[in-house]
Amino acid sequence: MNRIVSAIPLSGHRLNVTFNDGVNGIFPVDPERRGGVFLQLLVPDVFNAVSVNPDFGCVEWPGGVDLYPDTMHEAITGAESETRSHAILREDAKNNQN
Repeated sequence: MNRIVSAIPLSGHRLNVTFNDGVNGIFPVDPERRGGVFLQLLVPDVFNAVSVNPDFGCVEWPGGVDLYPDTMHEAITGAESETRSHAILREDAKNNQN
């Protein structure tokens, strides 16, 4: 499972993130595209208050906004996460049995 070990806020609502497997990259948060609770991240002081949750390995902000690390890892590397790959394989096996 991918876990974020550090996250540094950058201009343009981007994060420089490092994962437990050593992968490092820039992730665009895009609060306007995500909408809803993510719109509060348009306020610079809120966006810059990003932290890493040590229990779940995700990035989070005040107010309960967080992002799933596997999704971020996949966006940075272009590769599916192990969790997602296993879910797809299980679904394919199930469909082939029918």
